[in-house]
Amino acid sequence: MLHKSVESIIKRFKQRRTSDIGKSTESTADKYITHVRSWKDWLAENRDKTLWDANTSDLRLFAEDLIFDDMAPSTVAQRVSGISKFYQDCAKMADRFEDMPDVPANPYDGFEKDDKKMLRGDTKKQKFLEESEGDKYPYLEPEEVKQLIKNVPPPRLRNELIIRLMFDCGFRRGELTHSKVDQVDESDNTIRIPPRKSEGRTVGFREDTGLLLDRWLNHGGRESATYADESEYIFPTNDSEHISGVHLNQMVKKAAKKAGIQEVSATYSNGQKQHKVTPHILRHSFAMDKLEKVDVTTLQKLMGHTDLETTMIYVNMSDEAAKEESKQFTDF
Repeated sequence: MLHKSVESIIKRFKQRRTSDIGKSTESTADKYITHVRSWKDWLAENRDKTLWDANTSDLRLFAEDLIFDDMAPSTVAQRVSGISKFYQDCAKMADRFEDMPDVPANPYDGFEKDDKKMLRGDTKKQKFLEESEGDKYPYLEPEEVKQLIKNVPPPRLRNELIIRLMFDCGFRRGELTHSKVDQVDESDNTIRIPPRKSEGRTVGFREDTGLLLDRWLNHGGRESATYADESEYIFPTNDSEHISGVHLNQMVKKAAKKAGIQEVSATYSNGQKQHKVTPHILRHSFAMDKLEKVDVTTLQKLMGHTDLETTMIYVNMSDEAAKEESKQFTDF
């Protein structure tokens, strides 16, 4: 039996939501659809899955990614709720329409107490960070970033360049995986990060990073990837046109473990572990490093934050760090 396309099912979902059954307004239903499409794209990019293959572990990782990308937990909760309603409705529509695919169990149904705390902004990981460092966002000092670079797994040129670019430019993980060769201006060591989930921006990178990027783009590094000839992205691989977020995550975690700077920040009842050092920690590290050189409004632009309040978190962290550092010099 031929099944309806995903987009046809999403339209059917909207019709159900705005009917007497769903009782959602048109604007609310449109938000749900936006959340489902975002979820669909994330699954394809990060888990190599479709909507019909997803499970609770996938939805948990999706929520964590959004929170680590500076999204408010309440907003993440709205996205998860919309996704949950989609699966609820699909299960009901499967009983009515023969052209529906096999609908999996609602991923949200497997959420545990800790997962729901995460959506309220109260997480094991956040508690760990506050108790161990007092930081809302974890970050690495420049010396720790150097240790991360020294311990990258092969291919060394590519992986060192990735970490340098993330630290130099404050990339979100998805922004880096989707960065294209034509966004780079090698003449002045800048890269244009187009609007994706925030404001577009142009960010500069260090000269030594530029030399490494030149080696990668122009002297055989990138060409070693199987998909290089048919890819417009900076980092093609032997398996696809651009490196995946999952691959990036694994690489950074391996480097952190080898460097001796990795910590497990939380362990769920199913055995899944959360780690302190992930690709996104380099974005936080970029912000804390730049605070010594630029004002907060400039940092907001460099980070691509639409809300200055989000940027101010780093300023407050920097003030607290300075306060703690000053105590070392107090002698009565």
